[in-house]
Amino acid sequence: MTNPDVDRFCQQGRALMKSREYDGASDAFADAVALDADCCEAHEGLATCAFASGDYPAAIDQFLKLTLLQPMESRYYTNLGAIHNRIGDYMKACEYLRKAIQRNKKCAESFYNLGIAQRKLKQNTMAVSAYKEALKIDPMMVEAYQNLGNVYVDMGNMQMAITNFKKALEIRPEFEKARAGLEKAEQQHEIAKGRNTQFGRLNAIESTVSNVTVGETRELREDERLEDRNCIRQMSEEIERLAKGCVEHLRIHLIPAVLEVERAMATSADDKFELVEAADLMKTATHQWTALRRTLKKKVSELADHERFVNQPIG
Repeated sequence: MTNPDVDRFCQQGRALMKSREYDGASDAFADAVALDADCCEAHEGLATCAFASGDYPAAIDQFLKLTLLQPMESRYYTNLGAIHNRIGDYMKACEYLRKAIQRNKKCAESFYNLGIAQRKLKQNTMAVSAYKEALKIDPMMVEAYQNLGNVYVDMGNMQMAITNFKKALEIRPEFEKARAGLEKAEQQHEIAKGRNTQFGRLNAIESTVSNVTVGETRELREDERLEDRNCIRQMSEEIERLAKGCVEHLRIHLIPAVLEVERAMATSADDKFELVEAADLMKTATHQWTALRRTLKKKVSELADHERFVNQPIG
């Protein structure tokens, strides 16, 4: 039977929270807990007041107590994930948010907060999937469209970024963050469309070729030689940087991801979620590795084409 004094203190706490009198609300909920240490409503009230007051350690402590009292309740894990996002502990946030999703796969807030954490961890492909899941559950979650647009900007996919910023503005036309994101993405998209090559040298040479008789060769002026050497130097430095990036990605991300899959396969027979998580990490690492290799190959080809074009007789 519920203690009537516990109910009275909880009612006082709720009323004070509505008035944003968080200190008084906390006192009321604490009085309720003193009478009933297992009162979930009182612990949740204490957690909410602590979060609203910026006392994140106290909020974490109360939500952890709630996970012990109601271990299958997903929203406590979602709130723990959101708080850890707020304090910048994104790995811990992912841990709690995956526990929330294990308990409730239909909570848009869990996937939304997971997307935030994964973007901060540079796991952009996984963040895209998380935001898409959130929007599948709640198609009107305007912040998810805006954040998804930001992830696509990070990935260099301006067309998809523009699409998602526009969806956010369709739902909330006054959403300034989405409008600013849209303007930035459109500007970068226009710049990309107007850029024929990374370096301007090939275009300049082609315009010169059109004015030269077939079969002629033309000596480059000294300023053109200098420009050409600078162009080749920039290309070479970019190729070297990309090559080092490929090696680093292989060492830091891809090999550890493969080893993690092997470990999960050997140890997680009863925990399929751990295996799926490891497989997702390897998939992300593999996609990034493929993209790096493709970019490196393209740059090497650009350098070879440039050398052939400059050195061969015109015509």
